[in-house]
Amino acid sequence: MSEIHLRQIKSYLQKTFNGLIDLTDYKNKPEADRDLIFLTRSLAAFTLMVLADISPQEASKSIVDGGQDNGIDSIYFDRREKVMYILQSKWKQDSKGSIKTDEVMKFTKGFKDLVNAKYDRFNSKFNNKIKDIEEALNDAGTRFEIILVYSGQTPLADEPLRELDDLLLEMNDPIDIVSKKIINQSTIYNIISQGASGNPINLDVCLFDWGQTKEPYQSYYGQVSAREVVDWWSKHSPKLFASNIRLFVRDSEVNEGIINTVKKEPEKFWYYNNGITALCSSIGKKPLGGSGRDTGIFECKDVKIVNGAQTVGSIARAYQISPEQVEKARVLIRFISLENCPEEFATEITRFNNTQNRIDRREFVALDPEQERIKNELQLEGIIYTYKTGESIPDGQKGFDLNEATISRTCKQNEVSFATKVKDKISALWENIEKSPYKTLFNSSVNGSEIWKLVQILRVVDNRLSKEQKQRDGRERLFAIHSNRLVLHLVYRSLPNSIFSISSELTSVQINEIQALTANFLERIISETSNLYPNSYPANTFRNLTKCQEIVANILS
Repeated sequence: MSEIHLRQIKSYLQKTFNGLIDLTDYKNKPEADRDLIFLTRSLAAFTLMVLADISPQEASKSIVDGGQDNGIDSIYFDRREKVMYILQSKWKQDSKGSIKTDEVMKFTKGFKDLVNAKYDRFNSKFNNKIKDIEEALNDAGTRFEIILVYSGQTPLADEPLRELDDLLLEMNDPIDIVSKKIINQSTIYNIISQGASGNPINLDVCLFDWGQTKEPYQSYYGQVSAREVVDWWSKHSPKLFASNIRLFVRDSEVNEGIINTVKKEPEKFWYYNNGITALCSSIGKKPLGGSGRDTGIFECKDVKIVNGAQTVGSIARAYQISPEQVEKARVLIRFISLENCPEEFATEITRFNNTQNRIDRREFVALDPEQERIKNELQLEGIIYTYKTGESIPDGQKGFDLNEATISRTCKQNEVSFATKVKDKISALWENIEKSPYKTLFNSSVNGSEIWKLVQILRVVDNRLSKEQKQRDGRERLFAIHSNRLVLHLVYRSLPNSIFSISSELTSVQINEIQALTANFLERIISETSNLYPNSYPANTFRNLTKCQEIVANILS
């Protein structure tokens, strides 16, 4: 049946992308060659259309395939989700085969060149996208999805698969920023046959300990197996969340907590998690399972998850790490039928389910009496310090907030580990106000004047690094962006102790000294990192404790 499937896929691509794919570089080539390159490029565009949930027109503009493409056929940066998609696509005319090892090696090398801003190794199509690429590379929160898509039915062989896994192992240190996806003929056919953008999602759902409400509108609620939720994600994401205010956010403290709960305490997941809310055009209980409430099978038509995208996505990520733990977890869920509901009811459910207050880690800092003490000390000196959410510094007055205080105190510590922690995730430093690292940063021995001086130095360093960013390009610019906390750590260590004990404003001489140190340390960090880790991605390098310790040791020696 694969030949039939291939013909149907080809027909779909021709109908969807006819006139949208740029073939000007093939205008003098034989028709067979133009056909093949059209299908290869439209396959990449189709994959992006589905994964990033964008139009065929927008997906077609992502194509960079051509001479000197460095193994990369398509690039798209999703600003809303902070995900950069990088694709290699291959159309196999005979429906057999997959992607060869040398092609995958070229692709992984191209990816390394991309994240290290070696733009001169790419063609003009790629360079037309540099603005988007730099926006992605400059943001430490960006995640990368590397995708191989091909029309053959043969699974990817062990050697090219190992090449991809080695890339992920290298890039995902210390945190996961790169994931892979391999899409072959069966997946492509399933997506097209189900309707890439039109057909509703219909699910048969097994609910445990279920209940229902009949008035004023029909709904069912209960527990669903976390493993079943993983299947929904793999088969129907991102379309399943089309009505949600937010899609899955890959890197957030809430999602990190969800994943850890599934991995460590799956049996308690139902108690800790808020669960999922889904809308359906209709719901009906099947006879299977009888009339008891222990277990029921429900036929849910046109399912849309309007609250719980983070829960579903986090469970899917946890399954990749600990599938046996996910098997033990259940999730609270409710399905609300829109049958016989007012027209605006679906919108109201979505709005109210997504506007409830959520407590971030920083909110707990307000419970620490040391913060109020520091605020009062600074107030006597005419400095405004804000540590509660919602507080602001009046226009024209001097002051700073909890973020700047935390960054300054963290980078002032002698241990490099603190600078890597604040670079990775500042909220982790506020996780528990009763113990380290929070207690190391804020305790009875810390006074407000010292923090204010540290903040002044932080601002001078950041201003100088901002100028360095504008004066540099490529990989060096990435260093000026992502090494900022390590630079600050080194500047603090190199300044004389007397500068920290004086509560007055920084003098012009001191500012010049700090600026000179900033430029010097940036240059030395670039040099040492390029020698020690020439292919490492800067955004992840300065989260990595081992690498930062070695860089600092070489500089200070």
